[in-house]
Amino acid sequence: MSDTDATQFLDLDPENAIHVIHHAPQAGKATFVFLNAMGAQTGVWEDALAPALRAQGFGTLSYDYRGQGQTRFGPDATLTPAEIIADTGVVLARVAPVRPILVGLSIGGLFGASALLAGAQADGLVLINTLRKQNAQVEWINTLEERLIGMGGMPLVLDVLRPVLSGVDQLEKLRATHLPPEGYTPWPADHPRRRLAEGVKQAQWDIAWQDLALPVLVMTGLQDRLFRIQPDVDELTARLPDARTATYDNGGHSLHAEYPDRFIADLAAFAKELGTA
Repeated sequence: MSDTDATQFLDLDPENAIHVIHHAPQAGKATFVFLNAMGAQTGVWEDALAPALRAQGFGTLSYDYRGQGQTRFGPDATLTPAEIIADTGVVLARVAPVRPILVGLSIGGLFGASALLAGAQADGLVLINTLRKQNAQVEWINTLEERLIGMGGMPLVLDVLRPVLSGVDQLEKLRATHLPPEGYTPWPADHPRRRLAEGVKQAQWDIAWQDLALPVLVMTGLQDRLFRIQPDVDELTARLPDARTATYDNGGHSLHAEYPDRFIADLAAFAKELGTA
């Protein structure tokens, strides 16, 4: 099945439709359900990672939130975490992926965990540099991001934050295509990505992690110096009833991009542990 054949739009109402790419697994295997960070979309997974997992017989499901990618949204869409979490529940219920393992990148892990606490079902959950507490650091970063988008779009955000998001090896790879000499272009207040950045200020990080009664894989990059407060990560991991960890000593925030081969292997090993590989 090609990506074109696997693409669908889940109509929520006449003005809102979620863009979904779904491939079913081989018999008995898991479906990895990818939950984007705010700056991501389906291409993050579908360019290489999802095809590599499908080559091993796994299913994959990626989708764009309202305000991302090809997903359509109307004037009443809020582009807030509450809306994203509710839409995640709808996607899981209507697509009904086989033996789903939710894979959440950054705040995507919070969305997945929140959807599970709201009644969604999954065999497992992967948190990629997700765990953090509701505190002044989170508020500061969220406010800064939205303001930087207004000043120079996401290129400015990423260039400002990249030195504390990525390891040195990744910075060396990215340097030639970043910090443009011509500078940056402001994005208007009604730009969907800027609206998402405004909405993310409403995210509730202090959820009942201890009530997630399913296997959880906590993936942490020790070079993520923006979001990671290790004592908080350790404390929240300890609250999870069935947690295991994968630590990337030289990895930053985007482990899937920095170490794709190990990332894929870690997902496959987790599925095997759950009996879904």
